[in-house]
Parts: sequence; C-alpha cells; structure tokens
Amino acid sequence: MFSISPYQGVAFSTELLPKIIGQLNKDLQMTGFDNLFATDLTIDELIHECVLFFEELLNENDARLYNLLYRIDVNQNKIYGSDGKPQFLLAKLVLQREFEKVVLRKLFS
Repeated sequence: MFSISPYQGVAFSTELLPKIIGQLNKDLQMTGFDNLFATDLTIDELIHECVLFFEELLNENDARLYNLLYRIDVNQNKIYGSDGKPQFLLAKLVLQREFEKVVLRKLFS
C-alpha cells in the first residue's frame, strides 16, 4: 500500500483519521456523490475502499472524477505522470490532500 506523508511538520496519526474521512465525505457530498465512507475505518480499510471507489469511477464517469478532483484540489497533471494503476495513485493523492486540509484547519483555527 502507501503511506500519508507528513505536512507542515504534522505526521499522520490515527487520531486524525476520522477528520480526514469527514473532509473526504464533505467533498464527496459537495460534488454530488451519495456514497460516503464510514468514519470508523482503519487507514488500510480506507485506502482499500478509496481504491475501489476510484476504480469504479474511472470506468464510469470521467467528468464526475474531474469535478471531484477539482473540488478536493488535486492537480490532475500528477495523475498522468506516473506508472502503475491510476486508482492507487488517485487514492494516494486524494487522501494526502485531505490530510493536508485537516492539518491546515487544525493549525489555523
């Protein structure tokens, strides 16, 4: 799998996981998605669920995917410059960005 990189001197911790999932769910809702992630998932379960979600989304609707990436603020150019399965890269980029949002909110509130 992959790990979430530290941001602004804050390392990922399981204490932040419910907030990361909450932020992801908020962005999903704001983009019109009905399926939300349970807030009691472990990081491995969340990664697995995200990979499945992005795999399905890649097969079904590019426009919805791009709207979601825009909402989350993931640079689309990063998706195309990598080897491997895109659903893993998408899950990593999205979870990393959601972690950064949670950290920023924590630092500036």
